[in-house]
Amino acid sequence: MTAILLALGTALCYGVSNFIGPFLARELPTMTVIVAGQSVALLVSALVVVLHGSPAPELDEVGAGLLAGAGNAGGLALFYAAAESGPLSIVTPIGATGAIVPVLIGIGTGDNLSALSAAGIVLAIGGVALAARRAGGSVEEAADLRRTVILSALSAVCFGVFLWGISPASASGVFWGVMFSRLSLLTLLFAGALLTQQAFRVPAADVPKVALPGVLLFGGTLLYAAATQEGLLSVVSVIATLFPVVTVTLALLLLHERLSRVQWAGVGAALTGVVLLSV
Repeated sequence: MTAILLALGTALCYGVSNFIGPFLARELPTMTVIVAGQSVALLVSALVVVLHGSPAPELDEVGAGLLAGAGNAGGLALFYAAAESGPLSIVTPIGATGAIVPVLIGIGTGDNLSALSAAGIVLAIGGVALAARRAGGSVEEAADLRRTVILSALSAVCFGVFLWGISPASASGVFWGVMFSRLSLLTLLFAGALLTQQAFRVPAADVPKVALPGVLLFGGTLLYAAATQEGLLSVVSVIATLFPVVTVTLALLLLHERLSRVQWAGVGAALTGVVLLSV
């Protein structure tokens, strides 16, 4: 029961973060929203590492952490960009299909493809295709939907790199993995902000609000790590992947997003595919 509650906490943290972040980015600079929370994650993980005094990770673990952070940086930036042009009820399920990437990498390195994973890949890809369909609408709306789907799919690939890299990066402890991944993530985001001349200024009163999405992601990661220690990975991972349901529900209730029946079928297929990939 403890593992299930922790995994549900992960899904809730991730789902709420994926809703709040793009919502805040409509009023504040996107980079500010992303960087604020991730900076908190870096500081907390670094503090825990220092206080705990655990042995330093191997060089390959550090490299995996930096790679995971690069994937996370790209995934977040693309996810927020997709959310600017399309509904979260489409963006989030497509972004969650990044679970395909670790599976494909595993196959490429000698793992066997299970029947459930194969079905999950087919459903996830089919779901993306259906979610991209829109009945009627103007040419501009169709172009926005295509842009949303493409950006969401690219964010899924980047998030998949993060999912693949964070496991070996955490071999010496989850906080080591989180610290190096956030260090890489923030370095790349700052570099991107400098190149695009984006400002990071935000009123002091808004700092807690802006940091909330990143803090929720960090909390979800810690809850997931704890859940894997309390219960079966096959159960915990499936429950944790239900986070898009939280985001979609919030988008429907609070933003009144509407999808066609075909798009709903696509969202459902993508979510089912993600769950099967986690089994």
